[in-house]
Amino acid sequence: MAGRSAGLLDLDVTYLSGDAVRVDTDLRSVAASDVVGGMPVRRVHTAAGKRHYVGAFWSATTGAHVSYESRLELDRLWLADFDASVAWIATQPFWLRGKDGRDVRRHVPDVLLRLTSGDYVVVDVKPVDFQSRPKVAAVLDWTSRACSAKGWRYEVWGGANPVLLANIRHLGRARRAWLLLGSALQMARDVDPSERTWRAVRRDLRAAGVDSPDSCISAMLWRGIWLTDLNKPLGGDSVLSVAKTRA
Repeated sequence: MAGRSAGLLDLDVTYLSGDAVRVDTDLRSVAASDVVGGMPVRRVHTAAGKRHYVGAFWSATTGAHVSYESRLELDRLWLADFDASVAWIATQPFWLRGKDGRDVRRHVPDVLLRLTSGDYVVVDVKPVDFQSRPKVAAVLDWTSRACSAKGWRYEVWGGANPVLLANIRHLGRARRAWLLLGSALQMARDVDPSERTWRAVRRDLRAAGVDSPDSCISAMLWRGIWLTDLNKPLGGDSVLSVAKTRA
């Protein structure tokens, strides 16, 4: 097992620094903190006839745009941006190259996450029906073993509850802090929503002088200050509560 790990740590890694300088190293030597702060190693672009859905996602976590190469990858970015345990997000973060037995492999993972705990998570986004295809499965298994040897967590993500994703996108309208007055959020903090509906809290906020109570509630939920069941469609009957540790 030790020999296998040593071989995996010899795999070649290429990433771009924050100044777009190419860095060639190996898995043993590479620092995840340098990679996550760098630029994508693969340019995301669209062209006539291209089937992939590509674009740039504005992240509240990074305060900047991050690129994506599919709608599924965009969904994973929404989840990461909403997740309070995620401290930074990078996409197309590095090239991994080297031998896997008799095969020579090269791969760019889709996402690299730095967590508030200091851990790193490498994410490959693949539709579930793709994951079992022999060539795809072999690359994912190789990447998983490489990440394990380095001490990084690895995740193959194929989707989530569509209701949860729709709710997160809905709350995302309030993730830009400058769109809401600090006074409105302070008024919201003074309201106890425990076991009360969105509709009732909206009424109280409006009575307190908040011009956009729905956006204010969305902001409190996005920040994790208030909670609700996001596996059910959001609406006036959604029951709110206060998080145990308020942000």
